[in-house]
Amino acid sequence: MWDMGDLKLSRIQLLTYGLPLLVVLSSISIAISPLLIEYPQLATAITYDLTLTAPLLFLLLSRKSKISKLRAVPFFICGILTAWYILPENGKKHLDYIITYVVPVVELTVFAIIARKIYAGIKTFKSNSEHSTDFSTISKNSAQEVFGKTRAASFFASEITMMYYAFFSWKRKKLQPNEFTNYKENASIALAGALLMVVFIETYAFHILLMKWSSVAACILTATSIYTAFMIIGHIKALLQRPSVLTQNELMLKNGLIADSCINLKVIDKIEMCTKEMKSDDLKIGNLGLSKESTNHNIAIHFSTPQTIEKIYGFSEKCDVLLLHMDDKNDFVEKVNLRLQENLD
Repeated sequence: MWDMGDLKLSRIQLLTYGLPLLVVLSSISIAISPLLIEYPQLATAITYDLTLTAPLLFLLLSRKSKISKLRAVPFFICGILTAWYILPENGKKHLDYIITYVVPVVELTVFAIIARKIYAGIKTFKSNSEHSTDFSTISKNSAQEVFGKTRAASFFASEITMMYYAFFSWKRKKLQPNEFTNYKENASIALAGALLMVVFIETYAFHILLMKWSSVAACILTATSIYTAFMIIGHIKALLQRPSVLTQNELMLKNGLIADSCINLKVIDKIEMCTKEMKSDDLKIGNLGLSKESTNHNIAIHFSTPQTIEKIYGFSEKCDVLLLHMDDKNDFVEKVNLRLQENLD
């Protein structure tokens, strides 16, 4: 049986999303009908209905609800794209005004709100001794407050985190007794550095070749390569500054920008040193890398219930056994087992 409160909430959500969508669908119907040909001036009304009326109506209807106000942004973006495709060329004058003057304001507003959320998150995390002031965690939580637990939130958080570590984070973190690194013995930084050199060399060579065919294609390749280079730099710095952390009740595993997993100690069945390849038809084997199979691990953690590994850009996977590499595997396993024993007592 549905509770009346749940039913009321459903009606509020239906109204909040339904009316803006009705405006969008009505505008599209008019745009593809003979009316637009007979009355070209309707293009102006369609433009503003799609790009301003729909998102502003969403903001008005959601003002007293817990729905994130920034969800009006997808209405705005979709309105611009829809108007661009359905309106004739001679009817896009006001759409050009929107793109030129309104889009930059919306972008700055979104970034200002996210920055404010991140700043508030930093203050919250600093006041809580149980958590570290890990920027990746802060940006993820802040983005989820704004966008909800969506792929868009994860994507935005990944972008913000990458830029932070690539450009702004330079202070080397001093390792605490309950923190553990995973990059010293497996040559992760050396491999990332080599990949960075390859990106620079290949970009230069291909840019020259592509310039002979298309300057636009050459610029796109160069921009993509520069972005990739910044991502690699950010990952290297995150490896240095984001150690895995063992708290009283949790094990927070981190692998640079690639993957995180926050595990409640109560769900750990056992932890053991393991370097052999592990395969199972019944159990899901996971790792903190990009590939599905791990060939460079020295520890295996077995869980009583499947755990989630959160990877870059919102991708995730469940696992019953997690394979990972730790530089000081003996100390790591010993301290985790000690904490597990303390929790049992």
